[in-house]
Amino acid sequence: MLQAYRLLARCGIGPLFVYLWWRGRKDPGYRLRWRERLGHAEALAACRHGMLLHCASVGEVIAARPLIQRLLADAHWGPLVVSCSTPTGARQIAADFGSRVGQVYFPFDTPGATRRFLTQLQPRLVLLMERELWPEFLHQAQCQGVPVALVNARLSARSAAGYQRWRRLMVPALASLRQVCAEDAASAQRLAALGVAPDRLQVTGNIKSDVQAGPALLQAIADTRIAIGPRPVLTAGSTHAGEDEALVAAFQRHLVQSPDSLLILVPRHPERFPVVADLLSGSGLRTVRVSQGLAVQPGTQVLLGDSMGELMRWYGVADACFIGGSLVPRQGHNPLEALCLDKPLLTGPNTANFATLFQTLEDADALLRVADADAVFAQFRRLLADEAACQARIARGRAVYQALGGAVQRTLETLRPLVEDFNSSASTAPRTHHGGGGGVVWADGETFPDAIDTLFDLGAWLQRGAVERVGAGRGNIHRLSDPQGRYLLRHYYRGGLMARISHDLFLLQPVADSRAMQEFTLLRSLRGLGLPVPRAAAARLQRVGLWYRADILVHEIPGAVDIARLMHQQRSLNDAEWRRLGQVVRRLHDAQCQHSDLNCHNLMLDAQGQAWIVDFDKCGFRTGSDWKAGNLKRLHRSLRKELRLDPQFRWDEHHWTPFMAGYDAVLSTTAIAP
Repeated sequence: MLQAYRLLARCGIGPLFVYLWWRGRKDPGYRLRWRERLGHAEALAACRHGMLLHCASVGEVIAARPLIQRLLADAHWGPLVVSCSTPTGARQIAADFGSRVGQVYFPFDTPGATRRFLTQLQPRLVLLMERELWPEFLHQAQCQGVPVALVNARLSARSAAGYQRWRRLMVPALASLRQVCAEDAASAQRLAALGVAPDRLQVTGNIKSDVQAGPALLQAIADTRIAIGPRPVLTAGSTHAGEDEALVAAFQRHLVQSPDSLLILVPRHPERFPVVADLLSGSGLRTVRVSQGLAVQPGTQVLLGDSMGELMRWYGVADACFIGGSLVPRQGHNPLEALCLDKPLLTGPNTANFATLFQTLEDADALLRVADADAVFAQFRRLLADEAACQARIARGRAVYQALGGAVQRTLETLRPLVEDFNSSASTAPRTHHGGGGGVVWADGETFPDAIDTLFDLGAWLQRGAVERVGAGRGNIHRLSDPQGRYLLRHYYRGGLMARISHDLFLLQPVADSRAMQEFTLLRSLRGLGLPVPRAAAARLQRVGLWYRADILVHEIPGAVDIARLMHQQRSLNDAEWRRLGQVVRRLHDAQCQHSDLNCHNLMLDAQGQAWIVDFDKCGFRTGSDWKAGNLKRLHRSLRKELRLDPQFRWDEHHWTPFMAGYDAVLSTTAIAP
């Protein structure tokens, strides 16, 4: 299914660019920064190894404001990049946060664009707002070991049914999420039904419930209300096609009973601004457009809010607010922006997108639900006629809003362990050295402050410490030591038939995709997840024409012996050791990492009995679970093979039982300290 999706995505790039060009007729922003749509994020080099927050458009940017402000206030989270998919979203990010955040368009969901995007940014954590689930992006993030969390997750019954229809594509994507912070219990239940692991799912509430009107907004509201004067004002926010027409017609009838009323109409999508302007012009209503900069006059009947990011201002000046998308089958929009400004709320019958929140408000008698546009204005007149009842309704709404608070804090507390894992072992970018002949060295900055070629020179190591050959055959390894520590140096060799053509040359490819650098990156990612794997010290690529050679240097695990050698030369393993080995393999699989050569030579025990997994050449993160049983069978076959080769090999089939007991056990979330 993923391959079919990739084919469709690649075929869709051309039509997507045509679509962007066509949208650019009305908004020139769609015709700009197309390289970013293909994953080019070179301009954000200063934000590498930071946080990436993706918001689809202006609505999600506004919803994410409290979260962004908290992330920026705490250096623990690192630099922040906010991505979006629309020019209106980009302009909102720039208006709200300016240069305090990096800003980029989210890439098209193709393998090349998403891989390039993630490689260039190398984020420590990706946060996706609400429902921005892109299968290829999630797959590439998993392959690169980048943790992804879904925050403010909202999933209606209708959307869940859609995901069920595409289950073979979406379930692996959802399973790759490291954490899901759900907006409400109903969304959490639907996500769990689609395969999100319960230990990765937390109900944290709606981030928008932490929105607070700042001094600048409150002053703008006060100034605007003074300019409007003491008139009845109803704001209809986030309205849609069919709804605008009904509201305009109903407002004309309402004016017969309340001729001094003002309707502030704010369409949801900017492409409808001119359409609604034409509608109002044809209706004969005296209209002022915000975009034209004209002031509301005493005779103005409708103010068209055709500017972006100002919905809270228009809610703030109103005497009551109607939440759009609810008179038509668009299933309603978020009422929290109006609720936080202490406004009485009206809504239509269609509110499935925020069903739990609307039901809570209705149960608290803090919401008026109406059947049609005429009822909107009928209820508005009743609110104006009974001030005491109106204020009581506002007070009940305020109580609901205050009870909903704290979502951002709960979200950050849930996400913090993911960043702490990164900070503990992979928070610094590898040191890079470009040597002669196009060679490249990456080094762990804490181990080797300078990434230099002599890290792989056995002669230089003899001068500074000691060199010992500890392996034999094609995969021989050298143990290196100096006063700071002990390391293992491994050169990459070919196997199989290709070894007859070239025993250690590989076809040249991007540095990050080379064998050594991929293993170096994977080890850092796995260490960041708290898995017991060797610590990568350095990696090298040496160009040879159209080919390259590669080496990797890792920290030696003190006192560790592979279990194959233990059982050949010393002793059998007890049941507790087999269970620990099973648990470690299970933790690797839970991290969705496939060890391409899982055998008894690559499982180790140290002097304290802790289990380790080594040799991650050609390994990587992988979606789904079908491969895990095959991975275990490979390990099982390797044990049987050693017994066939050596009858004295201290292993018996009954040892597999405690191993699988460890693998199948419910694991603690506490990581084994590498």
